[in-house]
Amino acid sequence: ARAQGIDALVAAGVQGLVVAGTGNGTIHAAWLPALERARAAGVPILRCTRCAEGQVVPAPDEDAAEITTLPPLKARISLMLRCLA
Repeated sequence: ARAQGIDALVAAGVQGLVVAGTGNGTIHAAWLPALERARAAGVPILRCTRCAEGQVVPAPDEDAAEITTLPPLKARISLMLRCLA
């Protein structure tokens, strides 16, 4: 997993990111530094799971993204509404 896409989106002025992880919302370790840079740049990041059931489990040393219980599509809509407010 490469994180250059995240940096490119931030450089292009993205207003927010939804990260739909696998299983319990796992984010690949290679993405964490880029997500932390994005968050430091003021980009809101929502973390959710692609699974139909279950919840996102936060890692103790990870603070790169806000955890949501919404499925990815609803998380995207929530983020869009937040950006419009």
